[in-house]
Amino acid sequence: MTQRADAAAPTPLYAPLPPGCRALRVVALVDREVVPAWIAEALAALAADDACELVAVLRAPLPPPRPRHRAIDAFVRIDAALAGAARKATAAVALRDRLAGVPLHDVVAREDAGGLALDERAAALLRALEADLLLGFGLPPPTPAVRALARRGAWFLERDATDARRHGLRHLDALRRGDAVSRGGVVMHDGDGWRLCGGDDWSATAQLSFARNRAYQLLRVPAILVRLLRHLAAGQAPTGETVPAFTPPGVIATVLLALRLAARALRRHLPRLGRAEDWVLAARRTDAPLDPARPDAQGLRVLATPPGRFWADPSLVHHEGRDWLFVEEYPYATRRGRIAVAELDATLAPINVRTVFDEPWHLSYPLVYEWQGELWLTVESSAARTFALHRAIEFPARWAFAAELLRGRNAVDGTLHHDGTHWYLFACISESPLDVDRRVWTDLFLFVADSPLGPWRAHPANPLLSDVRRARPAGKLFAHEGRLIRPAQDCSVDYGYAVVFNEVVALDPQRYEERPLGRIEPDWLRGLRGCHTYNRGAGIEIVDGKRLVPRRHLRAATTPESP
Repeated sequence: MTQRADAAAPTPLYAPLPPGCRALRVVALVDREVVPAWIAEALAALAADDACELVAVLRAPLPPPRPRHRAIDAFVRIDAALAGAARKATAAVALRDRLAGVPLHDVVAREDAGGLALDERAAALLRALEADLLLGFGLPPPTPAVRALARRGAWFLERDATDARRHGLRHLDALRRGDAVSRGGVVMHDGDGWRLCGGDDWSATAQLSFARNRAYQLLRVPAILVRLLRHLAAGQAPTGETVPAFTPPGVIATVLLALRLAARALRRHLPRLGRAEDWVLAARRTDAPLDPARPDAQGLRVLATPPGRFWADPSLVHHEGRDWLFVEEYPYATRRGRIAVAELDATLAPINVRTVFDEPWHLSYPLVYEWQGELWLTVESSAARTFALHRAIEFPARWAFAAELLRGRNAVDGTLHHDGTHWYLFACISESPLDVDRRVWTDLFLFVADSPLGPWRAHPANPLLSDVRRARPAGKLFAHEGRLIRPAQDCSVDYGYAVVFNEVVALDPQRYEERPLGRIEPDWLRGLRGCHTYNRGAGIEIVDGKRLVPRRHLRAATTPESP
């Protein structure tokens, strides 16, 4: 089966800089050595990227800004105590420990009417470092004299960036409104005022906790900064929009927000009492599959599946006159996905069910491809931080490892496509080493190769998009009436909430463009709460659906099973 990723370097996510461009020399300025983890990870990401050279970190301690009122501080403190793993984002990290090999200097600074000023010794140090860009955390924007010490000026994040309790309060707005998605990006001062850069970033809002919602946004900042600096190194100044100063809610508004979150928690959790998540498959034979611009999933027939498990991530293969169904099979007893295959008879009933792969880690999302007269299979194995290709030895159940396509990456739902000349690999990938809730839903990356065996290279447009509403793949690309369609998941309301069909407008080794067409809502079967995979084969189309069922049904089915 899948080979675990070894100690070799992870697969690059970005194409090399254009010819004639060089890595930027960056000097970071901070107000303290022990910073929130998201800042330490941002600097570590810059130090590791080939478009940036982090030449030094300067520590310039200054008095903290004026504190907020006690009500919002108390709310944030109590909310953080209940946030569990989300505290990773703001946990204290010593820069000396995280940035081994990067010099850390103490300098003397002051804040005057013009902004951050440095003494002559600190200014001389900056001149000697020959910085292209100054990057500031927890400090006021610099004076013009300090900004002039770097060739490309300075980017300074908000004044309270290093304050684990008070930073990021602007993310309260989406939470307070109950928005399905929160807008990300980086608020920074670039010399012309405060701007939101990288604001085309949309992730799911954590509806029940400010600490969680803020963590989801802060853990995206390292990747966003890398992308902004890569654009700058390639000669593209980042664009952004002016943002007004944020005013935190007062005492009454803070109390009302706390009550609103408590009410949401009751509405969310009460229907789940005594119930558990389950998935079903539904399919139909048809000579006229659904139109991606106006998809109608009514009339699908629910497939009977073996007891003690659920099936999801269905894909279809027509081989030698027979129809085969590959699925993620999730036994309730083990709570770990494996890959199974079944033949579909004339009535679409699964028969001859067999296990294909079963590993100590979770497996899902099997897809089969034909190339050079042979059949090839990919399986998601993000827990092993690898994504591999397998060749059929004895179809449908015996496969041999053929090649590792992605290495050292938390990549989900990898999907191959061949346009007749090039092979393309789509996958959602998380760049954050601080995993919170395994939310790999937002960033879609593309890789190109001349063969499915590789070598694979990052597409210049990476990431193709950063939008939880239509990034994560949801099945094979397919042609419909002359248009190439990419199914994707909408994970904004919940993981795997709906299937979105995107028309691929441009696809070649240098360009990518798509636009959304239509979507399958979770309304084709009573009680559904989501659907997240669509595939079609020779006269068959199939989709999966998520629902809640009484736990006693699962307990009754959780008995020793025969594969």
